[in-house]
Amino acid sequence: MFEIAYTQHSGGAGRQQQDAIWTGNSILQSRNARVSSHGESAPVLLAVADGVAASTRPARASQFVVEALSRHDHQQRLTGRQVRDIQAQLAARYAGGDTHGSATTLVAARVTESCCEIVNVGDSRAYLFSADGSCRQLSYDHTILNALIATGEVRADDDVAYAQIYQGLAHCLTADSEEYGFALHYEEAALEKGAGLLLCSDGLHDAIGDAAIRELYRPERTVAEQVGSWRQAVIEAGVPDNLSIVFARRRS
Repeated sequence: MFEIAYTQHSGGAGRQQQDAIWTGNSILQSRNARVSSHGESAPVLLAVADGVAASTRPARASQFVVEALSRHDHQQRLTGRQVRDIQAQLAARYAGGDTHGSATTLVAARVTESCCEIVNVGDSRAYLFSADGSCRQLSYDHTILNALIATGEVRADDDVAYAQIYQGLAHCLTADSEEYGFALHYEEAALEKGAGLLLCSDGLHDAIGDAAIRELYRPERTVAEQVGSWRQAVIEAGVPDNLSIVFARRRS
């Protein structure tokens, strides 16, 4: 059994919410959804999709991808094949006209009583917290900088500040039949009792930083309290971007 909490914030009264989430039982795309929680029996599917602002219809792309993913048979393993099928559906639906090129990131998880399967494209993230509060990132950021590091064109160096352009996306899901060669990251991890899984858009990790996400985690909090803590930190940072958080914890 899992306890699941979630929230969204668009970052301003006039700003469109371009993220969409699947909470295990509903799709949410809200300008300001306060923290809510519910219980779900395993296996359960969860997802966060962050519409790419520079594309034509980012909110439509993220919602479509989450809706398509929500129809996945939860009894079946989650793999990259399902995500490639969803991109093909996105292209079939929106390629052409004023929706051509609509794009979104995606991080999706299927969690069972003993493990989680993670698939991501883009920079929406998944973090796994152990029962003692330690944390590791399961997802991979498909950014231009990481692509350059992977090819050896630049060096991974925490002391070097790279131009913001290098933080742009190298891969995402796009409504374009020619954009089928995008990179996918797949990760599988064991889930112990009391472990927590965080899925989020860059509205969390870009706003408060990776270190703060980890430092704010408290195993003794309820899932709603924990999501509320992360949300409040982003509010205090000014909510510079759309925020989406989905957090699930396996009951002890």
